[in-house]
Amino acid sequence: MKDIASLSFLQNNIARKWLIYVLLGIFSGLGAIFLFVMINFFSVYLLNHIAGFPFKFPTNEKSLFTLKNEPFKPLIFLIIITAGGFLSGLVLYIFNDKESGVNKIIKYFHHKSTIRPKSAIVKLFASSIALGSGFAGGREGPAAEIGASIGSFLGNTFNLSNKEKRILMVSGLAAGIGAIFRAPMGAAIFATEVLYKEADFEYEALMASAISSITAYSVFSSLFGWQHMFSVSPMYFYNPLELVSYTILAIAIAISSILFIQLFKHVKTLASMIDYPIYLKTAVGGFVVGLFGIFLPASAGMGYGLLEAAFTDPKNYFFLLIVGILRMFTTSISAGSKTPVGLFAPLLIIGALLGVGIGSLLKQSDIFVVINPSSFAVVGMAAFLAACEKTPISSIVLTAEITGGYELIVPALWVVAIAFLLTRKVNLEEAQVNTRVDSLVHADEYKINLLEHIKVEELMETKFLTVSKDKTLKEIYDIFANQKYNEILVLDENNKLYGIVTLHVLKTILNENLLNNFLIAADVANTDLVVVLPQESLYTLLNKIGFREINTIPVVKSLESMEVIGIIRRKAILNKIAQGSSNV
Repeated sequence: MKDIASLSFLQNNIARKWLIYVLLGIFSGLGAIFLFVMINFFSVYLLNHIAGFPFKFPTNEKSLFTLKNEPFKPLIFLIIITAGGFLSGLVLYIFNDKESGVNKIIKYFHHKSTIRPKSAIVKLFASSIALGSGFAGGREGPAAEIGASIGSFLGNTFNLSNKEKRILMVSGLAAGIGAIFRAPMGAAIFATEVLYKEADFEYEALMASAISSITAYSVFSSLFGWQHMFSVSPMYFYNPLELVSYTILAIAIAISSILFIQLFKHVKTLASMIDYPIYLKTAVGGFVVGLFGIFLPASAGMGYGLLEAAFTDPKNYFFLLIVGILRMFTTSISAGSKTPVGLFAPLLIIGALLGVGIGSLLKQSDIFVVINPSSFAVVGMAAFLAACEKTPISSIVLTAEITGGYELIVPALWVVAIAFLLTRKVNLEEAQVNTRVDSLVHADEYKINLLEHIKVEELMETKFLTVSKDKTLKEIYDIFANQKYNEILVLDENNKLYGIVTLHVLKTILNENLLNNFLIAADVANTDLVVVLPQESLYTLLNKIGFREINTIPVVKSLESMEVIGIIRRKAILNKIAQGSSNV
């Protein structure tokens, strides 16, 4: 009956968690819907109707509002994007919410913090204004933060543990991206992978992320359609010689991603050095991006239409390549100026534009095998995202989900692996840590892992004092006076461990001179001992000690013989823990 009750509790606990993950997906999906509508509204009525800004939606994504065929008005556009930057920054300033995007979620995860629920509302408005006024950013960053904020809110509402709150925060990240990009599987993997620089995962959050992401995707797609964001003609890999061309692409992507990361960090550092309110920084960022947009509109805005061109119009490769290079600047300025825009989509766009440009140049050379330059756009997307975000697995899955280009997984794996390995020393998200070992949230479990692999015999001392249990108290005092020890082991007539006498205990009866010749070691020894075997681990030993104030533990050859072969001190264990933590 007890086992049945335990099973019932387990099932109820699993059902409760599943329900919370589904709720997170529903609310994150609704958040993504509101974000999508608001960005669409501002884009159409500010950029299209007033400024005549030329932008194009992805193949399977239609405008929610009527577009007008207006001529482009450069100066009006410059005013709109500058004002949009100012208003977006003002919202952040008023609500004191000055960190944004995936990096914020990563930082809060590793520092055991949760995101304030109001961040969801703040980012909904601030990001919609910024993206709707022409900043070169993506909507996935705000969607991810909205989802993570909702996750933190649900964690607090249901009074979950800190670990479960962190899992919900990561799952909210997955739900936001899975909905807004209609890529639930890739988003779930991305959320658990982007936390680390090396090829590592937050595997405890994977199932929760999958459930939340699928739910959010279903909510979002029920309203806006179930198709891939882009309709891409079938592309295939069937000539191994093409791997030479893909290798060149991988090297070029690696170099480009390093340059982009350095550029972004320099812009971010410059923005941090300027001691002005955030709304002035975002306004200046908008103004600079607007200057780029005046001369080349394709360098500003979210740029999803550029992806469409990379997949369907590779003949225009030189223009696309130039735009890809320029968008490295406009994206760095947009996000680096503290404007709440995402980097996910811009990385995909830059990677695709560089990919189609490089693939077309190689094809034009008549030296390298390039079957279809557009396939280099798809592979370039995955590689640039993986190199910058350090997400080699999810980048491939996400790209396949967004484009439907599953036939290119083999060359994508090849290019992503090379680009990832060549860029291991740089990363875009500053809050990332190398692996789980380096995360504060996993510090305790790795200390335990360290202690489980260290045996008592490695730290035990083989020099120790012993006396027979019939030794007088006076003789024991004399031994302590002549030796630098704080404890003496007491042995019985068969040399088995009987107990331990500590100087700390003897000090309580130090002035009782009449007792010195009458009391013996057996009278003052502590016989309630904790003993340990040499082959046992330090973790086992600490569990034996528990909360008892024991500083010296005898090490015996076996529990049957109780023959003492050494001692181990608590101080040695603590020093080993500290040493292990510093190495971690």
